Amino acid sequence: MAVQLSNQVFSISVGDYGDISSLRLVGDTFNTNYVMNGSNAPNQNTSDHQWLGELMFTYRLGNGAWTRAWTSNSADARKITSSSNSVQVTYQNSSNAQGIRNFTLLETYSLVNDYLHWQMKVTNTSNQTLEIGDWGLPLPFNEFWSGGNNEQIYETRVLSHSFVGHNSSFITAARPSGIGPYLLLIPDASTGSGLEYQDHWRVEEHPGSTWAMDQGGWAEGLNVFYIHSNVIKSTNRGYLGSTSLSLAPGESKTYAFKFFKVADEQAVKDRLYSEGHVDVTVVPGMIVPTNLKAKFDLHTSKSITSVTAQYPSETTISYLETAPTNHKIYELTLSRLGHNNITVSYGNGEKTVLQFYAIEPVDAALQRHSTFMVNSTQWNVPGDLRDKVFDDWMMQYKAKRNSFAGYWGWGDDWGLTHGQFLAEKNVQKPVASEIKAVDDYLEVAIWTNLMEGHHTDYLVPDFLMPQPNTTPTYRGYAYPHIYNTFFSMYKLAKLYPNLISYRNSKNTYLLRAYRIFKALYEGPVAYNWNTGLMGELTTPDIIKALQEEGLTSEANDLIAKMATKYNNFKNTTYPYGSEYNYDNTGEEAVYTLAKMNGNTTMMSKINAKTRAARGHMPVWYYYADPVTITGENWWNFQYTTSLAGYAMDDWTRRYSSKPEVDQRLSYAAKLANIGAINSGQISSDPANIGAVAWTYQAGKGNYGALGLDGGPLFNGWRGMSGEADLGLFGAIKVLSSDVAVDPIFGLFGYGCNVTESNNSYTVTPKDGVFQRLHLITQKLSLELNRDQYSLAIVSKSKNNVRLTLKNTTPGTAHTTVVTMTGLAAGTYDVLVDGTKTGSVTAVNGLAATVRLNIGTAAAYDIRIQLGTGNPTPTGDIVARYEFNETAGSTAADSSGYGQQASVNSGTWAAGRKGNALYFNGTDTYASLPFGIVSSLNDFTIAAWVRVNTHNGWARLFDFGAGTDRYMFLTPKAEGTGMRFAITVSGNGQEEQLNAPELATGVWKHVAVTLSGNTGILYVDGVEATRNANMTLKPSSLGLTDRNYIGKSQFDDPYLNGAVDDLVIYNRTLTAQEIRGLASASSIVNVHSLGANSYAEGAD
Repeated sequence: MAVQLSNQVFSISVGDYGDISSLRLVGDTFNTNYVMNGSNAPNQNTSDHQWLGELMFTYRLGNGAWTRAWTSNSADARKITSSSNSVQVTYQNSSNAQGIRNFTLLETYSLVNDYLHWQMKVTNTSNQTLEIGDWGLPLPFNEFWSGGNNEQIYETRVLSHSFVGHNSSFITAARPSGIGPYLLLIPDASTGSGLEYQDHWRVEEHPGSTWAMDQGGWAEGLNVFYIHSNVIKSTNRGYLGSTSLSLAPGESKTYAFKFFKVADEQAVKDRLYSEGHVDVTVVPGMIVPTNLKAKFDLHTSKSITSVTAQYPSETTISYLETAPTNHKIYELTLSRLGHNNITVSYGNGEKTVLQFYAIEPVDAALQRHSTFMVNSTQWNVPGDLRDKVFDDWMMQYKAKRNSFAGYWGWGDDWGLTHGQFLAEKNVQKPVASEIKAVDDYLEVAIWTNLMEGHHTDYLVPDFLMPQPNTTPTYRGYAYPHIYNTFFSMYKLAKLYPNLISYRNSKNTYLLRAYRIFKALYEGPVAYNWNTGLMGELTTPDIIKALQEEGLTSEANDLIAKMATKYNNFKNTTYPYGSEYNYDNTGEEAVYTLAKMNGNTTMMSKINAKTRAARGHMPVWYYYADPVTITGENWWNFQYTTSLAGYAMDDWTRRYSSKPEVDQRLSYAAKLANIGAINSGQISSDPANIGAVAWTYQAGKGNYGALGLDGGPLFNGWRGMSGEADLGLFGAIKVLSSDVAVDPIFGLFGYGCNVTESNNSYTVTPKDGVFQRLHLITQKLSLELNRDQYSLAIVSKSKNNVRLTLKNTTPGTAHTTVVTMTGLAAGTYDVLVDGTKTGSVTAVNGLAATVRLNIGTAAAYDIRIQLGTGNPTPTGDIVARYEFNETAGSTAADSSGYGQQASVNSGTWAAGRKGNALYFNGTDTYASLPFGIVSSLNDFTIAAWVRVNTHNGWARLFDFGAGTDRYMFLTPKAEGTGMRFAITVSGNGQEEQLNAPELATGVWKHVAVTLSGNTGILYVDGVEATRNANMTLKPSSLGLTDRNYIGKSQFDDPYLNGAVDDLVIYNRTLTAQEIRGLASASSIVNVHSLGANSYAEGAD
C-alpha cells in the first residue's frame, strides 16, 4: 500500500517498490503528476520496471566479477517504514543474484522545509572491499506522449531537461506549455553528490523491454543518470570521465538530492546559487563561431579554484571581473572546431564542466555548404529522372543517396528542403552559378518531373519516382518547401534580373508559388487548415509581393485563407497543432498567423511554449535546442531550433518585458543549426567537407544513427543531410547582429563586435548574413533587402544611423531598401557618400523605409541622420518628375524636396520634352515615397501621358494603402472612359470624376484638381468633367505606403505607354494655369501664368 507524504509544497506517494509513484506540487496550476507510474504508463508496468526512486548498481567484491544489483530485483529484501514526514526504504540480503546483497541500501524520502529530500546510503556489509562501478538513478518523468487531446498532453505530461555536470548538475521537469511552476532536481551539495553519465535504453541493449526507446508506445525510453559510471560507460554515451566508489568493510557512503518547486528559469538559477552550486549564464550561447568571443558567468558564493580548457593551446580563457553579487565573469575564444569542455573547479574539491562547441565563421560555413551543394549534391544527368535534383548526401558513402523508387526516397520534408535553403541564401548573397543551379532544379526536377501532370491543379507528389507517380499528394508538409523555393526564385529574378538568363519571368515564379500555396488549401491535401507547417513565416512577404506586382485578387485570396486558418487556432487553449500530440513543428507558422492578426496573447503562448521545449543547460547539444517526443537523447538540432527560433526572436525584440535576458536563448537558437554544417568537426574526410548532418544524437552509443537510413555516427552526428537545410533556411531568415545591455555582462554584441563611444554603438557584423542589426535594449531594428553592411554606427538615442554598405553586385546599379523600426520620430536626411539624396519621416510604431540608389562601386557610405530633412514644401510643388534620365532604377525629383521615385523595369526615350519614362504594360512602374500625398487637402496632379494601348483599369497614378484606401487616375476604366476615384472604404464607396477615355498614340496633358468639395478633371487644358460633391481628399487616406505611377493597388493591368513631367502641387491650380501647363514646351516662371511659384510655362 502506498505511503503518502505532504506539506505546503509537495504531495507524494511512495509505492510498493519503494518508488515515488506520484509527485505533485501543492497549489500547482494543473494537477500534474511529474513522474511515470503504472497508471499513466501501463505498458511499462512490467517486471523490469524502473520507476523513479528505484536504483541500479553494478558492483564487485575485491577483484571479482562485476555484478548487477537493482532494487527492482530486490522485492524480498525491501522493507518500507514511514513517519509523519519521511519514508525509509531499506534493502539488504536479497536472495536474487541480481538483487541488493553484500551491502545495504537505505533510501529516505523526507519533506524538509520547502524541498523533498532524497537520500541514499550504501553500507558495505561484506568482508571485502566493495567497489561500486555504477550507481544509477532511473528518472522516468511523466514524459510519455500517449494519445489524447491537447489539454491532456499540455496539462498532465512534462518535458525533462538535464545537465550532467558533476557537482552542479541539475534536472528540470516542466509542462511543455511553459506554464509553471515546475520541478527542479539538484544534488545536495553537503553530500558531494553529482552526476557524470546519462544512459539511454535502446532495444539492442534491452531486448524485449518496454522500457527501451520506441517500445511499448514510449518514444523516448528510459534515461538513467549515474553518480558513478565506471562500468556502464561501455555504452559510450558519456562526455565526462567515469568514476567508481570503493568502500572498505563496514564503510558507508551517502548521496542525496533535493527536489524544489520553482516558478521559472530565474528561480532555477537563484536556487542553484542559494544551494551552493554554480549557476552558469552564457552569451551568445554554447555554440560559438571562432571569429567571435563568448562570455560566461559563474555565479556562486564559493571560490573558483581553476577554469581549464580541454584544448589549452587552442583556447583562450580570460577572467574579466566579479560583479555583484558573486558573478564571476570570464571571456572565451575557441579555435578548435567541435566539442570543447571547460572544467570549473570550485569550493572544496567540487567541479562542473561546461560543454561548448566551436564552428567556423558563419558566412564561411554557409558559403562552404552552398558550394558543396552545387558541386557535389546536384544531379546533372539530362533526360534522367534525377536531373537537377539536389540529393541527400550520405557521409558514410561519401556520395549522393540516389533513392528514387518512391516512398521514403527523395522528397518530403528532407529532399525538398535543399533547394529551399540554397535559393534563399542567394537572395542574401547572390552567386550566379548557384542561382542557375536553383533555376534548373525548379524547372527540371520540380516543375517538369515531380509535378508532371499537375501543371493545372498544382498538387505536389510527396516523392519523386518514375511515372506514374504513386506517392501521395496529400501531405501538406511538402508544399511550403516548394512554394518557398519558387518565392525565393521570384525575389532573385526581381533583385538580380541580369545576373543569369532566367528560365522564367519573375511573375511566373511568384504565381507558381501562389498556386502551389492555393492548392495546399483547396486541393485534396491534409495537414493544412488546422496544422502549422514549417516555413509559413514567409506568408506576409508572399502576400506583399503579390500586392506589389498588382496581383491583388491572389493576395486577397491568401489573406482570406490565412484568416480562416487563424480562426481555427485562435480559440484553442494550446495553439500548437501538428501531426503529433506534442511537437515543435507548428510554432513558427501559428506565431506568424497570430502576428498577422495582432494577437499578442497567442504569440505569448507560443513564445512560452518554444522556450519550455528548449534546454537552458550549459551544454551545446541541449542549450536552446527543442526536445521532441523522442526526448533529449536524440533528434537534437531539429530544423525548428532556428526556424521556430523566429518566434523567440520576434517576441524578444518587440514584446518582451525583459528582452536582454530573453535574448540569450533567442540568439543561441539563431546559431544552433549552423553547427550541422561539416567544416571538418563532424567528418574530416575531404569528400564530406561542406555537407550537412540531419540531426545530432546526444545519446551517442554503440549502435549507430537512429532514424531513416541509419548508418554510423560521425562524432555524434547523423551522416544523412535530411532536413538540415530547413534548419539553415530558418537560420538565415533570422541571423543578425544584435546589441544588448545585459544585466550581467553589460554591453554585448551577439553576432558582432561592438564598442560604445559618444552615445553611439559601433558595430562590426559577423553574423554571416550582414543585413540585419537590432539594438535589443533600445528596440531599434534595421534590415537591408539586398547588399550587406560591413560597419554600422548607431546612436543610442535612435536618431542617427551610419552604414558602410557593401555592394554584393558591383558593376550593377540598383536600389537597396533599408527598413527601420524603432527610429526616433522625426524627419531624417538620407546621404549617400556625403550627398543628400532624400529624406524619410519616422513615425512612432511604424516602419520607416529608405530607398538607396546604389551605383556600380564596391562600397558606399550611408547616413540617415536627424536634421532638416528635405525642405518642407513651402511653395506650390510637392514633387516633380521630369523623367529626363537615360537609364537606371531611379527617377529624380527636380522640386528640390528629395522625393525620388524608384523605377521597376523602366526605360527612357524621347518624350514630350526631353526624355520620358516608358511603361511596357507588363511590369514597369514607378514607386513614390511613403506618404507623399498624405498631407494634401486641395491639390493638383498634372502630367503628360501617351497611351500606346488601353489596358482596362491601367493606372496613370495610384496612391494608397491597399484596396480599401486609395486614389487613382486611369486613362480607361473597363467598359467606360477615363476615371479619377478616391475612397477610404473600397471600390463600392468611391467618389469619382468620369470623362471619355484618353486617346491613344498621341501625347495628352491630363490634370486633376480638388478645391474644397469640387474636383475637376482636365484634358489638354480643357475641363472634361467636374464633381462638386467630393468629401474626400488625399489627407483622408492617411499614411500611404503604396504610391505608384503605372500600377494599381488591385490586380489590374500595367500602363502601356509613356509619362512625362508629372507634377504634384499642394494647391488647386486655376483653369488658366492648367491651360498654360497644357500648352507649355519649356520650363518658365509660373508668374506669367498668374501663379506665385515655378511650374511648366508657355513659350
